Amino acid sequence: MVDIHCHLLYGVDDGAKTIEESAAMLQEAKNQGISAIILTPHYRHGFFAYPKEEIEEHFMRLSGVAKGLGIKITLGTEYHVNSHIVEAFDRGRCRTLAGTRYVLCEYSHDSEYSYIYQMSQELIFHGYIPVLAHVERYQALYDLAAAEELKNLGVWITVNADAVLGLEGSASKRYCKKMLKEDYVDVIASDSHGIKNRACHMLKCFEMVSKKFDDDLADRLFISNPSKILMGEIQ
Repeated sequence: MVDIHCHLLYGVDDGAKTIEESAAMLQEAKNQGISAIILTPHYRHGFFAYPKEEIEEHFMRLSGVAKGLGIKITLGTEYHVNSHIVEAFDRGRCRTLAGTRYVLCEYSHDSEYSYIYQMSQELIFHGYIPVLAHVERYQALYDLAAAEELKNLGVWITVNADAVLGLEGSASKRYCKKMLKEDYVDVIASDSHGIKNRACHMLKCFEMVSKKFDDDLADRLFISNPSKILMGEIQ
């Protein structure tokens, strides 16, 4: 499996606190059958600064641990969308997913659909591919027609494994089930933040999707589609 959304990089946001915790999260990822991870520290104005030099320094320290486990790690950003997003990526202030044209976008739970659509259009116009993080959190996308419209625009839709499993509440679980049935989901990611708190449940979710839907869907959401993002391939 490939995990494109993970807060495993220590000491840079609300994810792993120490290199030891990062190493433990990598070991758990290996145990679950994950072979590649895009580390996506938060950027959100006024909350998470995305300290680029520190991120790169910690990444280099962690790279040896990942290599020893046979896991490929690369860098990205979970960017809480604002009007400066294009400039931030054009100038290299923040990192795209694995150096590709894919951008992991986060919105507030009450962001208006018109804003999500407008900013997605803006990114696409400038040559980026928006990847919406945990869409189960956005009230505006509980209308499945809105999710369909975004997909038709060229936006990639992701949900968290925990939401699919029901660990984020019954409403999120029902929404994810509907999205999966309508084939509106492109990727399922862990969004893991620690070894105990908000831990990785990718394998459990893979098995659930395989059982309740089918093996082909599970392979697409956990392996082939996230691999396309990792390699920068275009659908």
